[in-house]
Amino acid sequence: MTEGYHQIPGLLVPQVARAQEHLERRGATLPVAALRVLAREVILRVSRSEGPVDLSADLPGNAAIEHLCDALLSRDDTAAADLVQSARLDGMSADTIYHAYLAEAARRLGTRWERDEATAAEVILGAGRIYGILRDLRVVFLAERLTAPPGAEAVFASVPGEVHGIGATIAADTMRRKGWDISLRLGLGHDALVAEITRLQPAMLGLSASLPSMTFATARLIVALRIRCPHIWILVAGQIVGQDPDIARIVDADASAATMDEAAALLEGHLADLTQLAIRRM
Repeated sequence: MTEGYHQIPGLLVPQVARAQEHLERRGATLPVAALRVLAREVILRVSRSEGPVDLSADLPGNAAIEHLCDALLSRDDTAAADLVQSARLDGMSADTIYHAYLAEAARRLGTRWERDEATAAEVILGAGRIYGILRDLRVVFLAERLTAPPGAEAVFASVPGEVHGIGATIAADTMRRKGWDISLRLGLGHDALVAEITRLQPAMLGLSASLPSMTFATARLIVALRIRCPHIWILVAGQIVGQDPDIARIVDADASAATMDEAAALLEGHLADLTQLAIRRM
């Protein structure tokens, strides 16, 4: 991959550009190889997704999937999203769109990459479009999961590479005293944490990070989690928030909290939103 960072059109996801800007302000750089890492996060995790056994029998055909794959690589920024939207309007379920339509297109995108039928820059662009489509479908995935008002439950975890787990532990204990059921995961590596969150499928996740140098690790983790858990709501907390109040926008989190009181209010506010959404669907 010989393209320079600034030569690659249509960066993978908006937070890549924001992370680059964030790091450059601190004298660091985001290597071009990082773009390939994020592209692989999207392609591999979407293509290896495990669909539910009751996927609709009306699955997209080979021609439709090839058309989507071509659209993901095209010069038209909205072509792929328009195809997915059309499929949705025609009655295709969110699970079928994810596990049969996008996943198969992602597999073929990866195959084209391996066979040098698509450049790294093109695949990075296509991966970013897949990510954007899943982000746009988030409310749909969430609505299909909410069959009843949710409980006060969340997972708290440290970002891979974080060596200080005391903050997340104290936060978990504080929320438990408020009546919340908090699952705590500390010290896990990237793949292990993604696998664990995927297994748990929480509606809400709190991530703890302390240093600005963890910005890319946090962004990479959130990319992977939004692919495997499209419905998830993510809060970033810890000392990293105090050092850069814009961290949520940079890493594509839903919110950030510099204090425990702020975190509790945000969690309770999102729980109220989920409850209202569930009630409207009943």
